[in-house]
Amino acid sequence: MLSCKQPLHITISQQLKQQIEAGQYPPGDRLPSEFDLGELFGVSRTTVRRAVGNLIRQGLVTTQQGKGIFVSDRQKITFSMSNPLMHFDAALQQQGYTARIKPLRFEQVQPPADVARKLQLTSSRAKVYQQEKVIYADESPIAIETDYFPDTISPTLIEQLQQGFTYSTLTANGIRLNSAKVSLESIPTTYELGQHLEIPLGTPLLVFNYVAYWGDRQPAVCGKTLSRSDWTCYTSEFEMENLELGRSPSKL
Repeated sequence: MLSCKQPLHITISQQLKQQIEAGQYPPGDRLPSEFDLGELFGVSRTTVRRAVGNLIRQGLVTTQQGKGIFVSDRQKITFSMSNPLMHFDAALQQQGYTARIKPLRFEQVQPPADVARKLQLTSSRAKVYQQEKVIYADESPIAIETDYFPDTISPTLIEQLQQGFTYSTLTANGIRLNSAKVSLESIPTTYELGQHLEIPLGTPLLVFNYVAYWGDRQPAVCGKTLSRSDWTCYTSEFEMENLELGRSPSKL
């Protein structure tokens, strides 16, 4: 019998996901029918449909009318650590996805200490604009982005930033980013993040932290992008001849 500690459809989708990732069902293979899955797990077809829906939202399977459920032949979306100023929407489009965002909030706030430091704010009265939005690849939510902008930002940019991708919007308005400081880490999904990204509690997220500059090392934006590890990965390439022997590579 399945555990009752979490909803049955979550337990079933997690088990099927593990089987897919282990190669038991290779890309292109058909999963057992809804009826067979119901028999296998001892649950109703309604529960099976919800479990399959979880897999669809994660991009792991697709359904074909009258044919069944098939494992997706999908590679992860890649983003370059070597080119951290690559526009997120451009990277998605280059890899064949339609990129869009869903705004969650945009408001003026007192900056946390680390944000004030990154944006080089010296006044204790300084405020920043905080923005949160969900990033979609086609119809799948793959990341949540949180940005902080100095309150000196042009009022005409506020509406555009809420509706568009950050780097592209800044560039289109004459703020040409020329350098960045970035880092990468991982955290487990919280309940709230899981609701937005349609993934179970505890699922690993990749966290891309950044400060982007323009002009003479002037901070334009800082923040972080939390992306689903089942959808995304970050890569980097180095020329060995450019690395000095006996020295550690500089941090990104």
